[in-house]
Amino acid sequence: MNISVVIPTRNRLDSLNRTLHSISNQTCIPKEIIIVDSSDIPIQNNQLTSKFSSTSLQIINTKPSVCLQRNIGIAKSSSEYIFLCDDDLVYDESYIQVLFQYLNENPSIQMVSGLVLEKEGSAWRFGHKISNLNLVYKLFFGLSIFSDLSSKKDSNKFIKYIVKKALSKGNHISKAGWPHFIDMSKEEILFPFFSLMATLIRKPSDDLFDPVFIYNGIGDNYDACLKLGFNITILKKVKAYHHRENINRIDSGKGFFYRTSALHYIIKKHQMFNWKNRVYLIWSLVGVLIPNVIKIRVKNTKMILTLIRDIITNQTIYDKANIK
Repeated sequence: MNISVVIPTRNRLDSLNRTLHSISNQTCIPKEIIIVDSSDIPIQNNQLTSKFSSTSLQIINTKPSVCLQRNIGIAKSSSEYIFLCDDDLVYDESYIQVLFQYLNENPSIQMVSGLVLEKEGSAWRFGHKISNLNLVYKLFFGLSIFSDLSSKKDSNKFIKYIVKKALSKGNHISKAGWPHFIDMSKEEILFPFFSLMATLIRKPSDDLFDPVFIYNGIGDNYDACLKLGFNITILKKVKAYHHRENINRIDSGKGFFYRTSALHYIIKKHQMFNWKNRVYLIWSLVGVLIPNVIKIRVKNTKMILTLIRDIITNQTIYDKANIK
């Protein structure tokens, strides 16, 4: 199959082997697998437990940067299609084949993913249940929503109205730039952007991922999806299971700081956004600030105020003058 799998990895050998084992069990085996490794102790071929008789497998060593690693892997690939694959995923056996067939049958589509599930307790889920109060709050401030409102049942007339109005917009980006992934009623879900951790794309001619983002790539998928047309199809019938690794992850507070900084950088970078989106982004941060002030979370409050200051002055940590 004319597909190159690109896997960036760092210090996750066991997780990588689990992912490779899943790929080896696919109904259609890819042409090549390119592992772009930035581990402190470089991974060797003899440490990989899965064997591929008809698939070329190579390991490339680089410095730590998910964006750089993905770009290098894509550039080294020899296939028309690229399967972007994180190193902590397991797939349905027909996953790659279904995505491949979909792109072949839809030449105008640039990227397609299955549904990526996270484990909550003993169950695999996508999105989260959301309370009525939290829904209204997030809609009011334009904050992120990952919850299937199409299946939300409520007798409250006001909530019914709110849900109906939200669903009329479909899956979309709020004016602040945050995602509203709210309608999963169809088998083929359309959305402006999605995580590219388990996505098949047509090989781009230029670097897809902006290396300005921090080493673990927070914000890179949003930016890359914009370059690919800001329209990704998610197929519910095939699923990827995200065995979320703690190695290489930063805490949620820092994650929010880098994610918001990345969004501000993207708003500055792409012409589809303007100063109004910056204003809405500040408004969304007011919504994040309020509960942190009420609960006297000093560290988080200072961080949010720093983000608001940076947006007002139109400076980001990713501006060339600020990159160390």
